[in-house]
Amino acid sequence: MANQIKWQDKIEFGVGDTIKVSQTIKEGDKTRTQAFQGIVIAIRGDGQGKNFIVRKIAVGGVGVEKIYPINTPTVTGIEIIKKGKVRRAKLYYLRNLLGKKATKIKDVFVRKGQSASVEVPVETPKIETETKEEKQRPEPVKVKNAPKVEVVKEKKVKKGPKKIVRKERQFTR
Repeated sequence: MANQIKWQDKIEFGVGDTIKVSQTIKEGDKTRTQAFQGIVIAIRGDGQGKNFIVRKIAVGGVGVEKIYPINTPTVTGIEIIKKGKVRRAKLYYLRNLLGKKATKIKDVFVRKGQSASVEVPVETPKIETETKEEKQRPEPVKVKNAPKVEVVKEKKVKKGPKKIVRKERQFTR
């Protein structure tokens, strides 16, 4: 699919997923790993030139976007935090939203350490014949010369607000 991408033949993610991208940054002769966690808002290109855009809301409500090529050696790891269920291939409309609405996407639960290639669960129609068989109760066994048992019916008590009864005073002159 156009809105799905595979990274190093291990992790598959798509538009709407919340991911954490680990990137090595070289400063002088020191190297460090920096994580960038955000929502994938677009996947562009094809073949070896594919890239994806990750957007997060930084301190002060400022939106930050980074474009990562899929085959860059600086990206050392991608971890999927949440799988998102979206109906668009590009989520550019998130740029106009503020606060919590800018990060709200329908989620599909992903357990920690679970593979990202888990498909979105699809509801399957239930077969009616199986449900009818499960709901059938066994017939009661009739015993000869058994004493009859009287069934006492319990009165149903309505639960609800109590009625307030006011006593009216009669004034006499």
